[in-house]
Amino acid sequence: MKKFSKILRFVILFGLLIFFLYLAFRDINIEGLFIELGRTNYFLAILAMLIGVYVGSWIRAYRWKYFLYPEKKDIKLRDLFSAVMVGYFFNALIPRAGELSRPFLLAQKYGISKAFTLGTIVVERIFDMLSMFFVFGLCVMFYRDDLQKAFGAYNIEEISLYFSIGMILFVVVISIMLLKFDKTEKFIDKINKKILPLKYQTKVSKILLSLISGFSFLKYPKYYFKIFTLTVLLWLDYALSTWVLMSAFKNDILNSLSYMDANLVLTLTSFAQTLPLPGNSAGSFHFFIKTTLNVVFRVDNETALAFGTVNHLLGFIGIITIGLYYSIKENYKFNFKSSREESHGNEDPNNEEK
Repeated sequence: MKKFSKILRFVILFGLLIFFLYLAFRDINIEGLFIELGRTNYFLAILAMLIGVYVGSWIRAYRWKYFLYPEKKDIKLRDLFSAVMVGYFFNALIPRAGELSRPFLLAQKYGISKAFTLGTIVVERIFDMLSMFFVFGLCVMFYRDDLQKAFGAYNIEEISLYFSIGMILFVVVISIMLLKFDKTEKFIDKINKKILPLKYQTKVSKILLSLISGFSFLKYPKYYFKIFTLTVLLWLDYALSTWVLMSAFKNDILNSLSYMDANLVLTLTSFAQTLPLPGNSAGSFHFFIKTTLNVVFRVDNETALAFGTVNHLLGFIGIITIGLYYSIKENYKFNFKSSREESHGNEDPNNEEK
């Protein structure tokens, strides 16, 4: 049954990849596409990639440090950065694999709870999604008609609203559970006793409580401003990367787009990357960028797709190169099977891989 579900998942994801690539490349003059790719200033394109991938990952690592503070305060920033890049590396190869590898390798290195560390990744994703939906809400004020024309069939505005409300409610519930942690522990134990065999009850309770504790930063208001500031800086950095990349193309419309316009392009590509497709969300990434630039900003199809192709390919190469470097440098050995077992309760804080 497990083998069948894996095959089915692969078929669905691969099918979506092909579908979005078809949408991205239909009505494209291939010769014109290669002409635009040949005219690109790759010095500026690589600079844009480094701003997004390298600088952005340092900001992300620094913010992660505050999420981890309730468990351990003396984690070195370079170790956090290394874990972020290795996580990106695995995400680029296997969708969502980095969400497991990043917290586990850091937990093994510092002897902290793996479930807690995984909980901080959940927190991080919530912050990223809320940032994306907030900026999208601002963009809707200026580009509503064009967005409706470009993506009206996908109801992105409505989906964003529902997801934002859902995540805010989720954070509120988690906050209440943290404030009433004793009652939360009793509630989880009570539910587990009703639905789980005896041998799993303690393990599952421990994992769930550790995941919830990943939100423990909420109990430390002194970190709020720093986390908020770093979240804003992270988004501004990604938007700057997108804006610099626009100047790498010899296209008058693309070169005239503002920093605000770059925010819209970044928001829509962020939507695309929520789909866990192979090759770092290939296909959906290209389709959303091409459609946004073409329909909203009237950039020709070939230039729009060339922008998406360079953006995706250089980002992919940057993540693979830097992530592989840090994998080798830190001499990490990854065993995803054991990682999954660890996430289900087999935690040994002294099991540090060397």
